[in-house]
Amino acid sequence: MSMKENLERLAGTMKRWQKLENAAIAQTARIMEETEHPLIRAVMEVIKNDSENHYRIQQLIIDSVEKEYINVFTDDLVKVWDSIEKHIALEKKTIEMAAESLEALEGSKNVVQLYLLDYLRADEEKHDRLLADLDRIKRSMYP
Repeated sequence: MSMKENLERLAGTMKRWQKLENAAIAQTARIMEETEHPLIRAVMEVIKNDSENHYRIQQLIIDSVEKEYINVFTDDLVKVWDSIEKHIALEKKTIEMAAESLEALEGSKNVVQLYLLDYLRADEEKHDRLLADLDRIKRSMYP
């Protein structure tokens, strides 16, 4: 397959995936309408928000293929890197707080709190990984 064909295939896959994300958004909204339970509602809200974010990222990928390629220039990163480094430090602290919170409940039967704290820790770790990957992009741009 040529590069053009591969990119067209990628865009097609993203469009099909977006349909699944839309279905997930609608389904979580329906579930939220069916219950007043705070835990179930919170989980559905998280999934709904994640699906909305996934849709936006998929659209960015589609646009980068069909409209305009996304270039990353060193100036773009340098301009905001001090702020990003501060945010990296903040994310590291949130991961520490999650670990500390989980440790406080170690051995307990507080399954709801453990479930929610584990989600928070994983999400904070995801943010840290996103920023670390952005740092790798930045470092690969410098000789």
